Amino acid sequence: MIEPAPAPASPVSADAAIASGPLDREIKVRKLGWFLAIGQLVWTVPSGIANVLLAAVIADVDPAHKIAIFTGFAVAGAVTSAIGTVVGGLLSDRTKSRLGRRAPWLIVATVLVAITVFSTGFTSNLLLLGILFAISQLGIGAYVAVLAALIPDHVGAGSIGRASAFGGFGYLIGQTVGGIFYGSFVTNPHLGLMLAPWIMVVGAVIVVLGVRGRDSRGIEFGERAPFRIGDILPKAGRDFWLAFLGRFLFILAILMVITFELYLLTDFIGLSTADAGRAISLGTLLVGVLSLVGVVLSGVLSDRTHRIKPFVIVTPIILAVGLIPLLIAPGIVTIFIFFGAIGLTLGSYLAVDQALMVAVLPNPDNAARDLGFLSIGSTLPGVVAPLVGGLVAGAFGYGAVFIVALVLAVAAAGVIFGIRKVK
Repeated sequence: MIEPAPAPASPVSADAAIASGPLDREIKVRKLGWFLAIGQLVWTVPSGIANVLLAAVIADVDPAHKIAIFTGFAVAGAVTSAIGTVVGGLLSDRTKSRLGRRAPWLIVATVLVAITVFSTGFTSNLLLLGILFAISQLGIGAYVAVLAALIPDHVGAGSIGRASAFGGFGYLIGQTVGGIFYGSFVTNPHLGLMLAPWIMVVGAVIVVLGVRGRDSRGIEFGERAPFRIGDILPKAGRDFWLAFLGRFLFILAILMVITFELYLLTDFIGLSTADAGRAISLGTLLVGVLSLVGVVLSGVLSDRTHRIKPFVIVTPIILAVGLIPLLIAPGIVTIFIFFGAIGLTLGSYLAVDQALMVAVLPNPDNAARDLGFLSIGSTLPGVVAPLVGGLVAGAFGYGAVFIVALVLAVAAAGVIFGIRKVK
């Protein structure tokens, strides 16, 4: 295992970002990496049900108001997911158990997601669907925050890029499998909703059994200060918040277009629901294939060059370039060009973004809480994108949505460039 390098004066590298080191360095990055890949893979399947399967149910139940209803679902789910990331991470950091401080919350969050997503398959009542979906996103938010904390818990800073690459690889495979799954069940969404969550249950059990370090035993939790409401917010500096903003802008740029992908393909491009489902499956497969090379190369090169920022800066620029053909000549061909840009983007971004987030952590003892808060940079766009995207599309058309997404992508690159303490 690669041990952290001595900290240079300034700017510091990712190797020096975690001053006090992880709680347990006994797990080699390759062994942990495969569990991170599994953990990331399995939550992406139920996490994406809204954009296709729930959107299909809503369109069947109330086609006249489907965009407004879908927007309400997306906003509620993003809010509860943000709450889950912070609260789940905070509780995990303060938990002591024989299984470790992460394992109990991985299981609790997974069971909550499984029950609620499975239950959505039995009803077409929109209010009940919205409540169940919001609760499921609460569980997913908590799961993601706790899973992310396994990296600073178990991996030396010099190997964070590779560990993140494993996680990114799993995420991409999960997105690909999920996209094919949703496309296959878009004409029978209730059955797809009943089947979707169980892969997450199996995956969480595998992670809990495979990652059994001393992540809770090396800290005297009884000596911790009493909980205060101020403990919810990270005590972090400028770079932490720039990393948060950069992630927010980048994810928002993608979601401005992807959030309404089913309606974009049917109402704007003119495809039938069945053809739109096939296009989503094929597009998601394209994203997965193009991302695999990027996620591996970027993770390895980031560790070897001790550079993170260049990889995170380039990816939003690629996304912006991929939006130009869609803006000039919207159609099925340019939709696939945009899917290709997402693939090239996500491959590099997912490999090193987690490393960037870990590098700006103020205190590794609160890793789950702080990473959970940074994860809001991924979930908050789920609130903003449906609202802004719906308003912009309604007032100015989808072309204006593409312009806004392009500007957001360029802004994300500029924000990351401003981070000083990470190379």
